[in-house]
Amino acid sequence: MCSRTDVPALRNRPSLVAIMRMSKKRQVCVLCGKRSATTQDHVPPKGIFPKPRPNDLITVPACFSCNHGASRQDEIFRVNLSLHAGVDAPDTKALWENHALRTVKHNRRLRRKLVSGMRPVYVKSTGGIILRKEGGVLWDSVAHDSVINRIIRGLYFHHYGSILPPESRIKVNWHRLLTKEMEEESRARGWAHESIAGGHFQYRYGRSEINQVQSIWLFQFYGRHWASGHTNLKSV
Repeated sequence: MCSRTDVPALRNRPSLVAIMRMSKKRQVCVLCGKRSATTQDHVPPKGIFPKPRPNDLITVPACFSCNHGASRQDEIFRVNLSLHAGVDAPDTKALWENHALRTVKHNRRLRRKLVSGMRPVYVKSTGGIILRKEGGVLWDSVAHDSVINRIIRGLYFHHYGSILPPESRIKVNWHRLLTKEMEEESRARGWAHESIAGGHFQYRYGRSEINQVQSIWLFQFYGRHWASGHTNLKSV
């Protein structure tokens, strides 16, 4: 997916390589790529893991605005993820009962949105047999894409030691399942595979050797939710 194509030069602008190496000279927020970093942000958000938090969570330099300004989106993401993950395992049950449910109880606006957006869904076996009907809630796409965007920017810095330029574009997608074809493609392309929080958050990633702004990411949360993202330059 990271095709090796030539990228048009950005004339009359600082070198992209210079921009991406700025983080090595001074602490710049890796999420906005503009303001000075005054704190550390967790990627993914630490709130998606029940307490006690795992000891291998990743942090990256961030400014106050990016760190604290995303708390509302993080809460919505956590609630949606918890509803999607279910309560049939100890950690997902703890995430719902000790964290997500508390948010739902205190956030009336979110609670109304969840109730109004409920739809009947059919739970099927692996063979496609309908087992039962339950209530389902649609993901909040704005919160979802915002959180995935921040995770990608943070992990890009964590693994490559440079900041994605502010003008880079991130295309986010969500997936119903991690298919066999997706796994085979990631292995064939030599993507790296990482796992943290006892395997509750796993991801694969790769970057073009020619255009270093071009990268791909594939995420798995609790083995129940999958999302991906592609980074590249915006059209010039």
